[in-house]
Amino acid sequence: MTYADRNSVRKLSGNPSTSDVADADIDRAISFSDARAEAETNHSGWLPGDQGYPLIVEASEYFASSWVRDRFSDPDKQADKHYQKAQDITDAVFRSSSLSITVLMQDYQTYPANPDAPIYRSLPGSGSTEREPFI
Repeated sequence: MTYADRNSVRKLSGNPSTSDVADADIDRAISFSDARAEAETNHSGWLPGDQGYPLIVEASEYFASSWVRDRFSDPDKQADKHYQKAQDITDAVFRSSSLSITVLMQDYQTYPANPDAPIYRSLPGSGSTEREPFI
């Protein structure tokens, strides 16, 4: 299943004729854009019921449009604008996603503050301090 729609990508790309850009080329652009949207959000297999799915569809269409427009003369730099817009959308989805991981840590406490902690030895397997010249 692809995220982007071929007709929407064709319209965003400036509506090139099928003789200039074949449907197979747009499908290749969509394949690229879907992979790019998944890579940017660090999540694959978006489903229509997912929270950010409509935004992923839009981002994929803009990535694909950028790919198609980049093949032609583009004095207004629309390809770059579409790529940046897609990038902004995926960044927003990534930051607001509930799929992100939150890691909670507490500060490490050394021996005086934590008397139950084992004393750290820098040499692996060192149980004694006989060979440790820095102690």
